[in-house]
Amino acid sequence: MKQSRFGSYATLRALLSERSLNLEPVHVPEYLLDRSIRWVTVTEMVDPAPYLLGDELILTLGSAWEDPESPDIERFIQRISSVGVTAVGIAVGLSHETVPQRMIDAASQYGLPLIAVPFTTTLRSIGEYIVDYTLGDKFAAVQSTLQAHTDLTEALTSRLGMEGLLSRLRRLLEVPVAVVDYWGTLVASQPASTPWPMDEIIARRTSISSGDTIDGVTVYPVLISDQRVAFVCTQGVGAAPEIMRFALGLVALELSRRQAEQHGRRELLGQVISDYIQGDLADYEAQRRLSRAGVSFDGPNRVVLAHVQCAPRLLEDIPWNVETLVPSGAGEYAVALVDDVVAVMCSEEVPVDDLAQALHRHLDRLGETRIGIGSPYPGVAGLRLSWLEAQGSMRSGIASSSRGSMHLPRLMLASLKVPLKSVGEQILKVLLDYDRENDAQLVQTLQVYLDCDCQSADAAQRLFVHRNTLRYRLRLIEKLTGCDLNSFEDLVNFYLAVRAMEMG
Repeated sequence: MKQSRFGSYATLRALLSERSLNLEPVHVPEYLLDRSIRWVTVTEMVDPAPYLLGDELILTLGSAWEDPESPDIERFIQRISSVGVTAVGIAVGLSHETVPQRMIDAASQYGLPLIAVPFTTTLRSIGEYIVDYTLGDKFAAVQSTLQAHTDLTEALTSRLGMEGLLSRLRRLLEVPVAVVDYWGTLVASQPASTPWPMDEIIARRTSISSGDTIDGVTVYPVLISDQRVAFVCTQGVGAAPEIMRFALGLVALELSRRQAEQHGRRELLGQVISDYIQGDLADYEAQRRLSRAGVSFDGPNRVVLAHVQCAPRLLEDIPWNVETLVPSGAGEYAVALVDDVVAVMCSEEVPVDDLAQALHRHLDRLGETRIGIGSPYPGVAGLRLSWLEAQGSMRSGIASSSRGSMHLPRLMLASLKVPLKSVGEQILKVLLDYDRENDAQLVQTLQVYLDCDCQSADAAQRLFVHRNTLRYRLRLIEKLTGCDLNSFEDLVNFYLAVRAMEMG
């Protein structure tokens, strides 16, 4: 036992014996009672382990797990125990009326002491007790740090969000601060005009350690689920103080919240797109909903699709920053998640090749990625055409808006309410354009050739041309469309396209 009230760390035994706190041991084996408590950390993060040093008392309301049977509870216990925390305490009477049984079982499994904090005891009072016990006359300085934590938390939860957090952090550190995401986008900066070495940070983003200095800027990686998603940058701060570690946790929490919102918007927009493509929404209703979701119909739109060979759940977090695939001002676009396909609806002004490359970079780390690009078309009906074209492009593995990428038989077999005439015209568009510009008869030649069961002699006779002329036209059709008239599948596609145009 310690001899002095100050100068040594409090133990779990001493904490539980403090009657004014009314703490209840839920799972505290006797042999663990003399564990030291070097610090108290209050957190509502699902995984605070990256920001812990060990020997802390972790206090939580458990608000991250609304369901007392959530598997996240066991993961939380496993993660904090892996970094050597002293114990964990959960407040009862707020988010949870009693200590969740799953938490008790996990604490027992991982050998982590678990205590219950009654409604009448504030988490701050526990922190003050530990600080007073350990630091004595240094209590005022530590209390100031706790106040800084409170100020930062209040700033983040204000309507200013990340900007409010960085504004308060800047005043506390007395140096400019910024948050830069993994792809080099400036999320927020205080002051806003401060220059930051973005290119140098991104060039070293995979190897930066906490507190590394780049061109006079100190950089701290922000982790979520052990993945680097952003960097907090300061000008003039060296090794990370306690306040910076706490700020990193808040930044991670805010980025997680933003990602959850983005994923929700992507899923909602994806449902509207899916319903419209399947024909379950009328044009006017689809345009109304898509406009509200950020899709503009002031000009032609195109669709870019990406499919990844990975578990669908991974797409909940990836692409992390898909809303900034191309520089701001390069055109308007919206992102949706349709089942296991990432879809981007963009205006004609967006540089589609740059967008496709950025989308591929974001997704390819999850698995093999296929990109499909549709051509730009006006109106909401044009969005469907571009989608079908991008779908065909993606299936073929050719990331380009090829005019022959739509495949009418597949679309019909998929039971889609396909706009047959429009799709037929799109499949034959390169031939229609050639005929119009060169006063040629390629579409008529193809139609007659198909009507004659692909018999060259009969087709040439019906067209009143020599067989060599017919062969020349057929080779030109293959060259312009990229199709093979000896392929049964291509012939069926052409046949249905011609019939669809005839039927109107």
